[in-house]
Amino acid sequence: MESEIGQEKPKARKPRADTLRNRERLLDAAREVFREEGGSLEAVAREAGVGIGTLYRHFPSREALFQAVYAREVETLERRAKEDELEEWMRGALRLMATKKGMVAALSPVFEPDSTFFGEQSQRLRGAVAALHARAVAAGRLREDVTAEDLLRVLLGLNYGPGADPERSGVLLDVFLDGLRPR
Repeated sequence: MESEIGQEKPKARKPRADTLRNRERLLDAAREVFREEGGSLEAVAREAGVGIGTLYRHFPSREALFQAVYAREVETLERRAKEDELEEWMRGALRLMATKKGMVAALSPVFEPDSTFFGEQSQRLRGAVAALHARAVAAGRLREDVTAEDLLRVLLGLNYGPGADPERSGVLLDVFLDGLRPR
């Protein structure tokens, strides 16, 4: 019997390039298909140009796909928070949040207030907004009485609040942004 001491464990293989491409195509397609409520997994696979089996190899359930799309959108918002000014970021966030409208019902099981997934994504988004807020206040572009939570409340209200209207949300966001500047 050979000793295992000194033997290296085999390294995990990196995913093949086509596997990574398929995953990205599925996430892009899902984002587009889920803009409308009721987008089917078959429609996602069709939009991505892959078979339904490929979709299920990457995302074993509808919820897994929804979570991956949502986490990717939060990641995009985090990255853009480091690059954009507050106003530009808010406009981009408003557009990205439109992606999740069709997913709200499907995500409800993982968006329970005590859900680990929701908690992690919420913390990531709050951190991004807090950093933007701090930079804007320090630069004198944002009233000091407006909090990072206020910024999030406005985005959520424009997207998901009673009477939310995607046709008017951009105009309303501009009015809000105009009011954020110090007097």
